[in-house]
Amino acid sequence: MMRAILALCLAVLWPAAILATPAALSDDREAAVTSRAVTLHPPATETLRGIVDSVDEGSDTLLIRLSADRTESFKVQDGLIFNAVRFGDPVEISVQTISGIRTIVGLAKE
Repeated sequence: MMRAILALCLAVLWPAAILATPAALSDDREAAVTSRAVTLHPPATETLRGIVDSVDEGSDTLLIRLSADRTESFKVQDGLIFNAVRFGDPVEISVQTISGIRTIVGLAKE
């Protein structure tokens, strides 16, 4: 009889005790890992200079002429950039790779 009561108590209480402890620890560990990842690996930003070759608001892209023989299309993070630039404007852009796409995150007219 005593063994049956002990077995019942263990069956009911043991899983709850095991599950409660790691969950509390894993949240703290996740927060620590996430903050370290942000601190250690900030997004790489590249600064480029060029001339606006075309503006395509429909696909949220700017075509920038980086040199006489090189143009590159960039996605625009903030649609307000389209209000600031026109064809032929010399610009300095800050570019980050977001979800595998080179994206303009900052723009200054020169």
